[in-house]
Amino acid sequence: MITIADVTKRFGPVLALDRVSLTIDKGERVAFVGSNGSGKTTLLRALLGLIRVDGKVTIMGSDVALEPETALRTVAYIPQIAPPIEAPVAEVVRACAALRDKPEQAIWERAERLGLTQDRCRDKRFRDLSGGMKQKLLAAFALAAETPILVCDEPTANLDTAARAAFFEELATRPPSSIVVLCSHRVEEVRAIVERVVELGEGRLVRDAPTQELLRELATFRVEVTLRDGADDTALLARGFERTGLGRVVIQVSQERKLELVTLLLREHERSIVDLSVLPVEDLAMSHPSQRPVPHLKVVGS
Repeated sequence: MITIADVTKRFGPVLALDRVSLTIDKGERVAFVGSNGSGKTTLLRALLGLIRVDGKVTIMGSDVALEPETALRTVAYIPQIAPPIEAPVAEVVRACAALRDKPEQAIWERAERLGLTQDRCRDKRFRDLSGGMKQKLLAAFALAAETPILVCDEPTANLDTAARAAFFEELATRPPSSIVVLCSHRVEEVRAIVERVVELGEGRLVRDAPTQELLRELATFRVEVTLRDGADDTALLARGFERTGLGRVVIQVSQERKLELVTLLLREHERSIVDLSVLPVEDLAMSHPSQRPVPHLKVVGS
């Protein structure tokens, strides 16, 4: 169980977290989402004891600030950015296995399931590996630890499609009582991994809801319009569209406004429009993930 109580963090004049409180129970899969600067990464770092905060964070009843060794013994972490380790991969694997009291083979087996074999990397310096190879090893370290809590910060950012699918399969084998906390911009990850989404904005807790409910509420779409040569875009700019090129304008709207806007475009601007596209925004950094694909709409004026 994780408890975050009235956690506040300032970086100089910037209030990164503002009295955030929430509880994560055994068996929960939770995503922290929000736009850049919303506070989600700071909250993740507070949870891991990487920064000092006002308020209190406890893991399995132990205070992260006062008893970090006890509290964090139950946590494995997949960071977004790999540390620049100079040592050969074989030595890094040996050290991680010793720290977790696990056999080295357990790490290599996890890495191979993600598509990384020993012969490709064991004698190379960790820092010389490609981004994807580093990410596979970091994931293997955390998965092989088999801790009750797994914390992931953009865990599949550098993974190929096959490795991403293998990572999801590994998560599916975790015990039902284990906790997964995820920071991700990928809608498919949030859908596949978590049942609960915590949305942050300007350092505050904005919403805490079941995944599908929140994704429906936050669905956002990009409406792109290509106009005929010489067509006047003044009326569209007045409605909030922005120019992205000659004769091309775009706007980002909520699911609620999408139908209203498309109807208006077809009614009032059909003769000026060569192409009209409605596309889902598939990035949680925008604070508005889409829930399902939207068909491409093409309109040709008479």
